[in-house]
Amino acid sequence: MHGWRSIIGSFILPVAAMLLLVSTARLQEADLPELTLDEIVHHVEAKLRTIKEIEVTVEVSQYNATDGSVTPGRGRLLAVLPDLYRFDWLEPDMLAGSILLVDVAKNEARQYNPIREEIIVQRWDLLAEQQNLGAEINRWLSLPNPEDYELSLGGVGYNDSHPHYVVLARPVRDPRQLYEFFVHPDSWMISQFRYYDVDGRLALHAVLRDVRINAGLDEDLVRSLPEAIVRHR
Repeated sequence: MHGWRSIIGSFILPVAAMLLLVSTARLQEADLPELTLDEIVHHVEAKLRTIKEIEVTVEVSQYNATDGSVTPGRGRLLAVLPDLYRFDWLEPDMLAGSILLVDVAKNEARQYNPIREEIIVQRWDLLAEQQNLGAEINRWLSLPNPEDYELSLGGVGYNDSHPHYVVLARPVRDPRQLYEFFVHPDSWMISQFRYYDVDGRLALHAVLRDVRINAGLDEDLVRSLPEAIVRHR
C-alpha cells in the first residue's frame, strides 16, 4: 500500500506543481495580482457587505444533455439586501412576465404567473429546496458558502476580453458537480458562472450585465406585483 502511495505521490506532486506554475504564468500574462483563495473570498465578501440594493440583468443559457440544444433566457434581478429579492423573466416568451418575489425575513416566496393571472404564495425554504435554488439567496450575488462547498482556485478566465479570477466550487454533498465563478478583479462582483452536472457536462451558463449598485432602488417597486388571484400552498 505504501508503495502505491509513493508512486501516486511521485506522479501527482510534479503535476500539481506544473499546474501551479501554469496558473501563475496565466495570472502574470493577464496582469492580475497573484492572490490566494482566502484573499479573493475576503474581497468578494467585503464587496457584498457594501451593497444595500442592486439591479442586474442575468443572461442564461441552459444546455440539454440529451440533444445538445441550448435554451437562452434573460431576466432582471432586483434586490434590497439582506432580505428582499425579485426576479422578472424577460425571455424566453414562455417565461416572459413571470416574477419570483422572495422575502427572506418572512420566509415567503410569491410566484406570479401571467398566463393564469395568479400568485402562488409558499414558504421560501421549501421552494428553494424543491427547485434547487439555494436558501441563502444572497449567494446569488456572491460565492457559495464555504461550509457547504469546497472552493479552489481555477486560474484566469475572460469575460468580454477582461481577465477575471476563476473560483471553482464543488458541493460537499455531491462533489461530482462543479461551478465556475468569474470574479472581476476591480469590482469583486461575480460577472458570470458555469454549472457542470455530475457527468461533467455544461448544464447552465449565466452572465451578469448592467449592474447598478446603491442607486436608490424603491423597495415598494420591488414588492409590487400585478393584480392577480392569490393562492397559498
